[in-house]
Amino acid sequence: MRPGSVKVDRSSLRTGGLTAAEMVLAVAAATGGVAALESSTPVQGLGILYLLAVLAIAIRWGQWPALITAVLSVLTLNYLYIPPRHQLTIAHSSDVVELIVLLIAAVVVGRLAAVARERAAEAESRAQLAADREREAKLVAEVASAILAGESVGAQLETIGNRVAHATGARRSRVALSSVPAPGAEEIAVPLHARTGNAWLYLSRDVAWEREAIERLAASLGRLVDVAVERERVSERAAENEAARRAEVAKTAILHAISHDLRSPLTAITTAGSALAIGVSDAERAELIDVIEMESARLAKLVDDLLDLSRIESGAVAPQADWCDLHDVVASAAANSGAEHPIEFALPPELPLVRADAAQLERVFSNLIENAIKFSPPGAPVRITGGASAGRVAVRVVDRGSGIPRRYRSQVFEPFFRARGSADSVPGSGDGGGGSGLGLAICRGFVEANGGRIVLQTDRDTGTTFTVSFPVASQPAGAGDVLGATG
Repeated sequence: MRPGSVKVDRSSLRTGGLTAAEMVLAVAAATGGVAALESSTPVQGLGILYLLAVLAIAIRWGQWPALITAVLSVLTLNYLYIPPRHQLTIAHSSDVVELIVLLIAAVVVGRLAAVARERAAEAESRAQLAADREREAKLVAEVASAILAGESVGAQLETIGNRVAHATGARRSRVALSSVPAPGAEEIAVPLHARTGNAWLYLSRDVAWEREAIERLAASLGRLVDVAVERERVSERAAENEAARRAEVAKTAILHAISHDLRSPLTAITTAGSALAIGVSDAERAELIDVIEMESARLAKLVDDLLDLSRIESGAVAPQADWCDLHDVVASAAANSGAEHPIEFALPPELPLVRADAAQLERVFSNLIENAIKFSPPGAPVRITGGASAGRVAVRVVDRGSGIPRRYRSQVFEPFFRARGSADSVPGSGDGGGGSGLGLAICRGFVEANGGRIVLQTDRDTGTTFTVSFPVASQPAGAGDVLGATG
């Protein structure tokens, strides 16, 4: 015999024994009541006490125990109190009527009690089912909310497992994608039937929910797992498409740079070299040599920009971080600009030191200053300011040019971006001075590689400001003395 059958049989025996005991006690209580009232009340009227016993058993245990109680009651009443006593004989028709009344009461009340119990049980079952479904719906809603958070599938599966464990009372729970179940020790495996692949819910055996409720939950979880997996696939495809689009744009821009930006200086150099070869005057020779030097420098800068952008895009910038004085770096960048345009240097000398690559930052500020000069009106000074607040140290390069049109502001840091037309020239894009459109992309790459941030602030009426900021780090020993000496 199976263990489950033994358990059921023992439970039935306990219930049967309890029923029999209550039947005997009910008849005994009625008999005691008749004995107590026999001296003052006719025995024929005391049969109502046995009827009460029958009704009590009928309400509690149903029709058949009530019938047995009725028979026991009539036999007991007849044997002990109805003449001739101590004999199971029916001498009067009233005794027969009393027996019939008890039996009818037992049948009717037992049946009514059985119907009432069935309805109560159905109501309780429906209430329990509603509570279970509400509990399951709440858990599914929580899991759906977690999936909408947009985490990776692995993180979402972990979140699902944690929420299921919390809701079901299991010590641990996890969800895994695999073709075959692989439960651990003391775990049960429930299939989730996900369309996008086999998925399994593993629960520790101390789970409080019934198996049927867990299987209902698993059906809903399987659909949510489908959503999570499909969402990640769509995101991956979108990322791949975006990467392909950006690669295509970059390829087109590089081809343009090679075909236009490289061809122009090469053509100038070739033309100047050919002119030198046929013989020219001293003045013409000097002018041609200047052209060769200028275009060679332009060509070298373009090649350097392409190499820098390549390192930035591949993540190979590798800054040599050290304590860096932004005041000195910006001053050096301004001095090396070589322009005669006025520069208003208003950077506070007491700026905190930052951890960064000084050479890369000098390249950033040189580019920003050159662009500001390029797009500033003649005589309108480029202003360099800065300060430290809210845990960051910032340097601002401000020009008084025409500003950047709104439609271009989200694109200025993109590689090879250049706005065409003199009215729409974009500072840093290279359009205004025949540049490559790489300047701001390189600036952003170097700044972010050093842990900083570069932000554009512009207006068509007040010019353009590029703000470069870094988090303020704990200053090295002696930094205050150095800053004081610099000031």
